[in-house]
Amino acid sequence: MKNFFKKYLWLFEFIGVAIILAVGFFAFFKKEVFLYIAGFALIIMGLLRVIPLVKTTKDNVLKIIYSAEIFLNVLAGILLILEGGKGDDYKPDLMRYLVGGVLYLRGAIYYYATVLRKEATDYLEFFVHLALLTLGVIIFVTKFFTVDNLAWVVLILAILAALFIGYSGYRNYRNYRYERLATEETKKIKHAPAEEGYVDPEPLKDDVIIPEEEEREELNV
Repeated sequence: MKNFFKKYLWLFEFIGVAIILAVGFFAFFKKEVFLYIAGFALIIMGLLRVIPLVKTTKDNVLKIIYSAEIFLNVLAGILLILEGGKGDDYKPDLMRYLVGGVLYLRGAIYYYATVLRKEATDYLEFFVHLALLTLGVIIFVTKFFTVDNLAWVVLILAILAALFIGYSGYRNYRNYRYERLATEETKKIKHAPAEEGYVDPEPLKDDVIIPEEEEREELNV
């Protein structure tokens, strides 16, 4: 199986290029798909976190806060999905308001839990939530995080990824064809019939003269 995937890697790369381009162009012309993506992402991230988060949190106040946060995440996801169902009549600024608000809320709750409620943390979580807090403010305030801008970003990334993967697939396919050609040529050489009338010449036998006998012949002369 490993050899199969290695041999036909170019085929999967070509299929991947087609899928990436299809997704990129579909998202560009059907921009409401980003509302579905963001909505389902918020719902899944909320529902999959609720049980482990509540069970492992000892502070009852934080349990209530985390539960409320997850409820708001799921609610925001549902609103985005419903907005995406409107087709071309969706509100372009709704996604940045909801996504920016969710990210800002996550950062604010984290710092409340660690600073005021003394919840354990580490340096990585600290900087990650600092980035989430900052990103949430940027998304909420600026108008860059819109469906139209995301469509352009995704389309450009899809084209670049398709070019990269497509070139890799082209090289792998070219190597595959050359290896196959070399194998066929090798088989032809091995199974080529011998030429008729061809006789392997016998090696020439020269008379070997021993130096001692050569000296004796000279003395006799």
